[in-house]
Amino acid sequence: MLPVAVALSGSGLRLPTIAYIGWFGPRGLASVVLGLLVLEEDVPGMGLLGRVVAVTVGLSVLLHGLSAVALADRYGRWHERTRASGRDLRESTPVPETAHRRRITAR
Repeated sequence: MLPVAVALSGSGLRLPTIAYIGWFGPRGLASVVLGLLVLEEDVPGMGLLGRVVAVTVGLSVLLHGLSAVALADRYGRWHERTRASGRDLRESTPVPETAHRRRITAR
């Protein structure tokens, strides 16, 4: 969550939004990348490392899945409450529509 918070610093987003993005952002990605880097180097103890990465990613998916509904509801209530109070929220800034891309088909 810390790298996400650092990346979003200066974005104007409030702490609840940064925490929400940090929690539901890249899940287990660092573990997978680290595991792949070590795999390329043929380090002793690869079996143990593979199990640790698998457990880390599995627990990450489980915990994020179990907490998704409750935390999304909580964040939604915070957003509605804060917006209703009249405070400006960067999170409520309208996003411009993007042009639809034409689909390229094979001839």
